[in-house]
Amino acid sequence: MSSLRSAVWVSSTNGGWVEAILVNTSEDKFSVRFKDGEKVFSKDKHKFYLKNPPEVEAADDFLTLPNLDEPNILHSLRVRYGRGHVYSYTGKILIAVNPWKRVNIYSPDILQKYVKGQVESPHIFAVAINAYRSMLNDLNSQCVLISGESGSGKTESTKYVLSVLTAIGVSGQAKDNHKPTVADQIMLGNPVLESFGNAKTLRNHNSSRFGKWIEVVFDGSVIAGAGIKTYLLEKSRVVDQIEGERNYHIFYECCAAASSGVSCLKDLGLDAADCFACTRTCTEVESRDDLDEFKATKGYPIICSSLVTSLTLLFFAGAMDKMGFKESDQRSIFSAVAAIMHLSNVEFGEEIDWDGNSVATLDVKSASIVQAAKLLKVMIVSVLFEHWT
Repeated sequence: MSSLRSAVWVSSTNGGWVEAILVNTSEDKFSVRFKDGEKVFSKDKHKFYLKNPPEVEAADDFLTLPNLDEPNILHSLRVRYGRGHVYSYTGKILIAVNPWKRVNIYSPDILQKYVKGQVESPHIFAVAINAYRSMLNDLNSQCVLISGESGSGKTESTKYVLSVLTAIGVSGQAKDNHKPTVADQIMLGNPVLESFGNAKTLRNHNSSRFGKWIEVVFDGSVIAGAGIKTYLLEKSRVVDQIEGERNYHIFYECCAAASSGVSCLKDLGLDAADCFACTRTCTEVESRDDLDEFKATKGYPIICSSLVTSLTLLFFAGAMDKMGFKESDQRSIFSAVAAIMHLSNVEFGEEIDWDGNSVATLDVKSASIVQAAKLLKVMIVSVLFEHWT
C-alpha cells in the first residue's frame, strides 16, 4: 500500500461526494482522512477522484481542468454559482444552472457586447451567436440542442436563443409598423406555445410538457421564415394532475379572463377555475397572473376617456392576433378549451342491469353535457358516441 497526501473526492452512500485527504491506497482498498477521522474503503464499493487545485476550480471552460470528472465538475459548478456565474463551458457545451431568481445578464446592452466580441465569458447569447456565424461562414445548417431536467431552464434558454437570432437576423428588413416581421412572429409564438403546452409542476411553475423542434430559415444573413414542430404532448395532464400540480395554463387563463368579463369568452359558460374538475387541484401559482397571461396570448380591449369623445374603445393585440389567427379560428380554439372543461364535470352513476351486471349511467340533460355539445356544435348523442368509442 502506497502512502499519499492528496485532496480527493470520495463517493458517499447517498450518491454525493465528500472531500477528504487520501492517506493510503492499494489494489483493493484505500484510506482517507475526513474532518472527523480516518476511514478505509473498499474500491469495489466506493470511488475516489483527485480534487482540482483551488486556483483553477472556477475556470470558465472545464476542459482546462486537470481532472474532468463528475465530482470536480459539480464542485466547479457550485463554486462558479456562488460567485454569481450561472453559465460554464465544457468545450462547445454550455452548462446552465437555474439561478431561481432574476439576474441582470440578458439586457440588449449585454447582447450587443457579445455580438461585438467585447466579452467572452460563458453565456447562452454566445452559443446562439456562434451558431449564427458558423452558418454564415461554413454555409451549413447549425443545430442548438437544449436538454435538461424539469426546472433546469430549457424553456427560458430556448427563448434567449430565439431572441438572439431574431435580433441579429433582421438586418436590412423593411419594417412595417402595422405588420409584424417574421422575426417578431417567431417570438410571438412563445406565449401561445406556453399557454397551451406548459403547466405548473412540483419542480417548475412553467414547465414545458412537450418537446419541440424549432427551425429558423435564413436567406443569407436575414431571417426568411420559421417552423415549429411539437411532439409528445402530455395528454394525461388534461384529465388528471397530482396534488400541487396544475393543468395547462390556458385553462386557468380562460377562467380568469371569463371571470373578469373579457368579451371574447362570452357565452362559453366559463367560471372560476375551482368550478371545474380538471382545474380545481391548484388554482393559483405564485408570481403568475393568469389574466395578464391571457392578455399576452389573446389581446384585450380597454376603454379610455377622451377629450374628443366621452369614451374610446381601444384594442391591444395579443400574440394570437399579431400572428394572424383569424377571430373565427380563435373563437373555435377557446370553444374547444371550454368544452373540455365542461366535459370534466360530467358525472357518471352506476346501476345494475337485468342480467345483474354493473353498468354506468349518465344524465344526458346535465348542464355540462349540454354546454359541451353546444360548444363543439354536435348533437348530444354524438358526444356520447365519441366518449364510449
